[in-house]
Amino acid sequence: MTFPHTTTTIAIIGGGASGCLVAAQLLRQAREPVRLLLFERMSDLGSGVAYGTRCPAHLLNVPAGRMGAFPDQTDHFLKWVEARVGQPGFPATVAPGDFLPRQLFGDYLRSVLAEARSGAAAGVKLDEIKGEVVDIETENAAIRLRCGDGRAFAADQVVLAIGNLPGEYPIRRALPIYHTHYYVHVPWRQGTLTGIPPDSEVLIVGAGLTAIDLVLELAGNGHRGTIHALSRRGLLPQVHQPSPPYEDFLSGQPLPSTVLELSRRLRAKVKHAREQGIDWRPVLDAVRLHSQTLWQGFSWKERARFMRHVRPFWDVHRHRIAPPVAARIEELRQAGQLKFYAGRLTHLAEKGGAVEARFRLRKNAKVHTVQVAKVINCTGPRSDYSKYQHPLLVNLLARGLIDHDPLALGIRATARGEVLHYRGGVVGWLHTIGAPLKGDLWECTAIPEIRAQAAGIAARLLARLSVPKSA
Repeated sequence: MTFPHTTTTIAIIGGGASGCLVAAQLLRQAREPVRLLLFERMSDLGSGVAYGTRCPAHLLNVPAGRMGAFPDQTDHFLKWVEARVGQPGFPATVAPGDFLPRQLFGDYLRSVLAEARSGAAAGVKLDEIKGEVVDIETENAAIRLRCGDGRAFAADQVVLAIGNLPGEYPIRRALPIYHTHYYVHVPWRQGTLTGIPPDSEVLIVGAGLTAIDLVLELAGNGHRGTIHALSRRGLLPQVHQPSPPYEDFLSGQPLPSTVLELSRRLRAKVKHAREQGIDWRPVLDAVRLHSQTLWQGFSWKERARFMRHVRPFWDVHRHRIAPPVAARIEELRQAGQLKFYAGRLTHLAEKGGAVEARFRLRKNAKVHTVQVAKVINCTGPRSDYSKYQHPLLVNLLARGLIDHDPLALGIRATARGEVLHYRGGVVGWLHTIGAPLKGDLWECTAIPEIRAQAAGIAARLLARLSVPKSA
């Protein structure tokens, strides 16, 4: 179909889960002609960091029955799998509480996008563009996206679905080792584990979900050497356990306005639940129903207090791993192949064809030294988009189109995803979703939150079709 130059164009930068869900919602909701441009520079659409893995041991951290792509169809993913059980690549059976391979969810997102495209109204078209957007220019109310290969595309509205940023360096100073093949800075890139001798030792810096992924992949590849996992506090993700829902104890009353008040009420409820033989997990899940409202009710001072004192403990209890994953991790630890440490990395240097790593243990301040074939950075994503030297972010900052929030947790925006000018108001044509909204929403990166954001952004963008754009 040929589009006249007057057709509204919406550009989506990023083809991971967030970008795909925004595109799918626009295709499903649009009733007037609109052209969608979906930019993805690397992986298949829908894959992104989370779902691009091809390792079968990498499982979803949420049961299949809650992973649907649409807010009003939370079991949509489950039904999609049920319709394909027994086929190559699919399980023989599936139940709502199953934790399925993440690669399967990437396939599902591509299926959702394809179905939305085939069912779109007349005049609604999606163009998938393999390329990297490096700048967005605005001149005379015109918006133009420029790619690294020189191509340019006009748009009326733009959605930044750029996801998480790579992490900080494990020792925050320039080290020669960072420029060698002994060190991996971005753990989810293809080839991360290539060339590691199966009997060699490996150091993973971090002990969160990404670190668990790398351990599983190493073990799945037949690695026999010791895997050392170092984190500041030695905290590990907790495991999911089936349990009935707990009462919504925050409903019908003023929500806590301080971190201390929330902590006290949560601890009291956990204690009360324990006395009744109820696990802590459903108590914490009851808080999640209000997490975004709670966060928005905190002052920036309280949010900073949460980040300093609560976040590490919140993360390991809130972001849990599937029971089969936990069992495999424990098996490796019991066998002595996997060792966890709490401490601070102090030294990394090439020595005799390997890496000498030293870290100071948290419990006794002793210095521990290991010789490893590879160091893999799994410290988690950074959140200060103003310091990441990607051309697109650098140019948007230079133009005053984006800014970081007061805690540098993401991009300054409204809770609805409307990006704010540097020290100014809403840009009007620029929106974001997912990780960049952590400063305003905190809980905003899991599929249950992203699918709701995607539906809301799509509805608001389509409502603006007849509204003149402003630069």
